[in-house]
Amino acid sequence: MLMITAKYKLSALAILGLLLTACAPVETKEDFFPETQVEKKVDEKVKKSVDLKKEISKEKQDILILLSSNASSYKLQADAVSGKLNQPARIKILSGQPASDSRVLNDIKGLKEVTHIVALGDKAAKAFKNYTGHRVIFAQVVNYEGAGVVSETMKGVSALPSPEKLFRDWKMLSPSLSSVAIVAGKNLDTYLHRAGKAAEAQGIDLIIEQVNTDKEFIYKSKNLSPGIEGQWVLPDNRVLSAKSLKEVMSYASRRGRQLVVFSPKLLSFGGFLYVASDVDSVADSIAQRINDSTDKSTVPGNGILPVMNHTMGINRNIANQLNLNIPQEFQAYVNGQ
Repeated sequence: MLMITAKYKLSALAILGLLLTACAPVETKEDFFPETQVEKKVDEKVKKSVDLKKEISKEKQDILILLSSNASSYKLQADAVSGKLNQPARIKILSGQPASDSRVLNDIKGLKEVTHIVALGDKAAKAFKNYTGHRVIFAQVVNYEGAGVVSETMKGVSALPSPEKLFRDWKMLSPSLSSVAIVAGKNLDTYLHRAGKAAEAQGIDLIIEQVNTDKEFIYKSKNLSPGIEGQWVLPDNRVLSAKSLKEVMSYASRRGRQLVVFSPKLLSFGGFLYVASDVDSVADSIAQRINDSTDKSTVPGNGILPVMNHTMGINRNIANQLNLNIPQEFQAYVNGQ
């Protein structure tokens, strides 16, 4: 049983609050490739090893990246995207001040030389909803379905990690795992359906509970069947708060339930495993969507492009408490918590 020390308790809410401001993402839903073809199609793209910087196009790319805020997660992703392009992208940041943001958006929409806009986060993506003046690629948007931001000229890259890889890795770490729950906000049906298929392929029953508030997140999480062995906490800030996350993690830890979380900092609060979208892989996918839509008036392909790689980390203490032996191929991901 994981015990949170006094020093962690003192800073718990502050740390969790910071994590939640950076978690948007997930807010992710997907109009994916048919589930049986997801990995095949993405693997084909990877195997091509296309050098996007060298690929010649008739249209000169001029990219502008709009960040929903100055959060470090957006800045890191913007830098990664810019590094994949033929030339550095222009970067603009929303301040949260209506008048200032309105001027920024009007200025951007007036830039006729810009060929593509990359919108990072909910606010940036929603600012271009129903807009057709530029081709727009969005990322770090979890609830894209509910936001209604997918159109012929605006499509995205998944903000959530690959459930296929997650359940494959989780099963290797915990071979006897047979049941997992996800408690998350609504409008994630496409992604959750894909997650269910991925879990089933590993012999795992996936129980899904959709809620509207952080209070419901706490209630549903605490009232899961005692036989459920694991819980995957998605970075859905619509239903997560520092209080709800801390309370649910503490509750699950006391009962020996395996928790998959979305940040390495959450391992200290009882997480067994963390998985998060890989910044470089997301940048590759954004660059691919830009390249695919060059010389076109729309963005081709499905509404959301899945990303099959993720970063991860394992809590050694929790693994020991659960009597789990970490395979050699996962030793590099062990965290000393």
